[in-house]
Amino acid sequence: MDIFTFPDKAAGGFGYAYIMMAFLFIVAKVTLSKLKKADKKAKEEVARIELKMKQENNVEHKLN
Repeated sequence: MDIFTFPDKAAGGFGYAYIMMAFLFIVAKVTLSKLKKADKKAKEEVARIELKMKQENNVEHKLN
């Protein structure tokens, strides 16, 4: 049996397919939440760098 097909109910051992599906859904949820968190952190970092560059440019223009 592979992950995407279910065994015959009459053959028994049907429960592990549900356990595997639940495990995969949990892994997918954790992965997505980590990716969202990393994306948010990266966007904040880019915004911080852009603000710093903008402030440095303003200081350079005032000095000239």
